[in-house]
Amino acid sequence: MKNSIWKSFEDFVMTPVSILKGSIIHIVNLKTNLTDRKSVNVDIMNRNIQINVINSDKMYNLLSTVMYKRRMRELRENVENKKYKVLN
Repeated sequence: MKNSIWKSFEDFVMTPVSILKGSIIHIVNLKTNLTDRKSVNVDIMNRNIQINVINSDKMYNLLSTVMYKRRMRELRENVENKKYKVLN
């Protein structure tokens, strides 16, 4: 059950990100005492995207983990593709 929820969240987050695949994505965790409000803001500048997570460690960890897993999957696929090219 937990894995299916995690997988669906991963798909939900990565679908919009896949549209911006050539972009550089930064996830920033901001903590402030000025407000108790929690929020997520996205700034798009040219080919760079910055996701600002304000006062929410859980959301920051979740987004960071999803991005990390996505990068690892892409690297693994690249290595496997190169390995098959060498064998062929």
